This record gives sequence, C-alpha cells and structure tokens, in this order.
Amino acid sequence: MIEVYMLRLDERKAAALYEVMLNCVSQGKREAAGRFRRPIDAYRSVTGEILARLAATKRWKLSNAELSFYKNDFGKPLLDNPSIDFHFNVSHSGDWVVCAFGDFPVGIDIELMKPQDLSIAERFFAPVEYNRLMSLAGSRQLTYFYQLWTLKESYIKAVGKGMSIPLDSFSFLIEEDGEVAASLEAGASAAYFMQTFADEDHALALCTFQQTEPIFKELDYEELESLLSMLH
Repeated sequence: MIEVYMLRLDERKAAALYEVMLNCVSQGKREAAGRFRRPIDAYRSVTGEILARLAATKRWKLSNAELSFYKNDFGKPLLDNPSIDFHFNVSHSGDWVVCAFGDFPVGIDIELMKPQDLSIAERFFAPVEYNRLMSLAGSRQLTYFYQLWTLKESYIKAVGKGMSIPLDSFSFLIEEDGEVAASLEAGASAAYFMQTFADEDHALALCTFQQTEPIFKELDYEELESLLSMLH
C-alpha cells in the first residue's frame, strides 16, 4: 500500500510552527534550512522531512529519536535502518509539500505550472513526447509539459538514480482520459504511474513498482500541529 500526505503551505501558519518543527528534524536539516534566503523555502524543506517522519512513525510505530535518514549516491533520501522495509519520497513546489510512503520504492513529484519556455522539452524529452507536445494547442501545451515532467521526475526518484538516467531514454503518452502509457529504458523493471493535479495550478505524479491504489490524505495546519506531538 502507498499513502501520500499532502500539505498546502500557509506561510503565516508555517512561521508560527517553524520552531517546533525545527526541534523535530535532524541537525543536518536544521543547518540546511538555515542556509535558505527566503523563509518560505526553509518552511518547505523542513515540512518535507516532518511529513516523512510522521509517515515512518505511523507505519512502523517508531519514535522520532529512532529515525535517521541518509542519501544514496544519487541523492535519494532513505531511512537508515536496513531491518525496516520503509520507503518514502518527498516533493515540494509552489503551495504544496507532499510525501509518498509505503513498503516498496516510490517516487513522487509536484510542480507549480508556471510559464515555461517549452523549447526545453526538445532537449530533455524523447522525440515522441516532444512531437506530441508541439501538436497541442494553446494552454494545453503548458499543462501537458508539466504532466510529462512530473511523470519523468517521479520515475527517476522511484528508481533512485536521479539524473544519471537520461530523461529522453524513456517516454510517456498521456491519453485524454488521463491514462498513462509508459515506454521505459531497456532493462527497466515494470513500473506503474499516476498523473493527477493537486489543484488547478500544480501537477502531481506518482511512480511505484507494484500496482496499487494510493491513498491520499490532505493535512491542515491544525492537524499537523496535533501530529507533531508524536515526534517529541
């Protein structure tokens, strides 16, 4: 089973909870958060780790003190406990922070669909994707670009090899009904994808290696504040 925690950022409420959240994350995350110039970026980063910690305490009944994370050679965060088969992935953009978690590898990506120079697609997308993108009209192009981008990001994050997998070495076709057809690189394991939207401005995609219906749970700050007590 895969679950997804989602939190819509509220800068004022995030600021009010920030010191409490900082006390629940690792020293490394606190130091990294301190290097952000904009407070909202620090809030996104810290909230991402908070959601991961809440996910681990829920799924495995671990105390926060037992949780330690590290990154693999490609930068993917992992739980530093080989005896526990817990997998998670975090993404944040614009107004949202999301965390997918479960018992097998998972990748998630969310993107604010801001204006974009679509010529970047010719460089990073497979020819079949680029041609389909260029065949679309008007605002549909921008939406389709972000649908493809989030799918690609979710896949390389699930695999855990980051940009060492060329983005044009695999491709997606998104049908009008939202169905996703994937053509993966040679030798790739079978993967399953969901592409959706957090709201009208944010595209979201999920990749897993077992076919499952993910459970989405949107948290608000009142619930988050209550849940933080689990991390003390």
